[in-house]
Amino acid sequence: MRARILSFIGWSLIAFWCKTLRIRFVNREIPRGLAAEGKNFIYAFWHGRQFLLLYAHRDSQLVVPSSESRDGEIQARILGRFGYGVVRGSSKRKGERALLGLVGALRNGKNIALAVDGPRGPIHEVKQGITYLAGKLGKPIVPGVMSAKRSWVLEKIWDKYVLPKPFTECVIMYGEPIIVNGTGEEELENKRKELTIALNTIMALADASFDSPGPAKGE
Repeated sequence: MRARILSFIGWSLIAFWCKTLRIRFVNREIPRGLAAEGKNFIYAFWHGRQFLLLYAHRDSQLVVPSSESRDGEIQARILGRFGYGVVRGSSKRKGERALLGLVGALRNGKNIALAVDGPRGPIHEVKQGITYLAGKLGKPIVPGVMSAKRSWVLEKIWDKYVLPKPFTECVIMYGEPIIVNGTGEEELENKRKELTIALNTIMALADASFDSPGPAKGE
């Protein structure tokens, strides 16, 4: 009962908050193009940059992991209210079950989304799990980030969580798909580095877009 009530409150606050934001998309044709070709894929994003991504991809049937903790239960219920499929587990608790759930989703043609520098960092450094998953199943990785013209940054949290201020301008930017060819150690490491660079590059571009605003692509 407690988780149900708290998740409803959380969902309501996030939905109301995000409705005040002015959101533009850059390179949205990238994931749309893959979808039009009938390809499913893996969204990759940073911890701390997911607040607006959660709202922007609502009702898209994306499958995401959520931990087995009490907080994870609340999170899972919030995600469910936003139209996400949720698999439970983490790298520390029942991780194999979560991994199997993600594999099953990809094999069934669904897209999945992963915070790739978790669960506890280092911040903005990709862990190799996503490249293994992409190489094993032959699925492209699409990097995605969010930024806001005005925001609060929670400096005391390891992921420096970015919380857009109400009524501000925001941007969601996607990068080019990254293809992982197999599961060889060298290939996985090279693609891990490539994804790290890609995410950090589009994050810098998204942050800088408010300094010299211009027309957004893919809207």
